[in-house]
Amino acid sequence: MADCAVEARQLSEMGDSVRVTLVDHTITLRTARPDDLQTLVKFNQAMAKETENLELPDIVITEGVKAVLEGRPAATYFVAEDCGSVVGQTMITREWSDWRAKDLWWIQSVYVDPAYRKQGVFKQLYQYVRQRAQAAGAAGLRLYADTSNASAHAAYERLGMTSHYKVYEDMFTSY
Repeated sequence: MADCAVEARQLSEMGDSVRVTLVDHTITLRTARPDDLQTLVKFNQAMAKETENLELPDIVITEGVKAVLEGRPAATYFVAEDCGSVVGQTMITREWSDWRAKDLWWIQSVYVDPAYRKQGVFKQLYQYVRQRAQAAGAAGLRLYADTSNASAHAAYERLGMTSHYKVYEDMFTSY
């Protein structure tokens, strides 16, 4: 645990992290950094396989995650970390709402390492992102989930999220 304390101290000095206690241990929530690239790529590939049975090409997903970490699109990854290892992630993208004259934050790329599921990791990430969105003046949060992903739907509803939308798409890639 000494390494965890050193890591937490280093992160808190950066001013970007929050320590939260789960049932039996403490995790750190923070903005992702460039050195998280490989873990985020791995988690995105695992999420696509689990939720939609898709194989994401290494070169494409690596470039996509790298672009976010470099600040190129209007997106940000947030991660949950336990003793220096990323154990959960979410990405937000910002969409302008002309009806509200504010950004909406879309939650995407949600993934928690299977060993950390059902421990409140995503709940804590969600609350962290929610607080950051409110502080930034966002109009609210939105997300979409595959229609067959009942466990994700239930998790989002437990957080108080509701939906009256149906999302449509016209994709120009094969996945």
